[in-house]
Amino acid sequence: MRNLLKIPVYMAVLLLLGIVSGHFTFKLLSFSRTVVVPDLKGKDMMVANETLRNKGLYIRLEGEDYDTVVPQGNIVRQDILPGSKVKEGREVGIVVSKGPKIQYVPDIVGQPLDRAEAILKEKGIQIGKILYAHSEKTAKNVVLAQRPETNERGNDTFSIIVSLGDFEDEKTKTGDRP
Repeated sequence: MRNLLKIPVYMAVLLLLGIVSGHFTFKLLSFSRTVVVPDLKGKDMMVANETLRNKGLYIRLEGEDYDTVVPQGNIVRQDILPGSKVKEGREVGIVVSKGPKIQYVPDIVGQPLDRAEAILKEKGIQIGKILYAHSEKTAKNVVLAQRPETNERGNDTFSIIVSLGDFEDEKTKTGDRP
């Protein structure tokens, strides 16, 4: 009978040991420090990466998005809110600014084609379509027209018409005489 009374005591001790060892195992496995996530908005990616590394966190690029306030190449948003407490070793996902979407286009009419392309490239605008037409008044490779027009709201397509020069110039060069 005495042996029967010992079994519940052994079970209770065994259960207590299990709980205590589970608690210490959990503490040991989750021993990493808790850190506060910094605000990365507006920062350059290199600066943000360094800031996170100093806190034991890592950066993860999740994409790009247009933004009119944050300069191109800087961080627009992050997936873990600034001020949140997380364990060391976590990744913080970021989205980088592509800069503003084309809002107003510059005037490139009258510019040589290579200069016009440089102006547009500075603004992050790519020429979608180039049409060529002869012009009696405009020299060869000079922009005659653009779409969208100056200070018009831009979109993803940009087209220009470029001068081929005068018909008479071509006839003279090829030897065609009337």
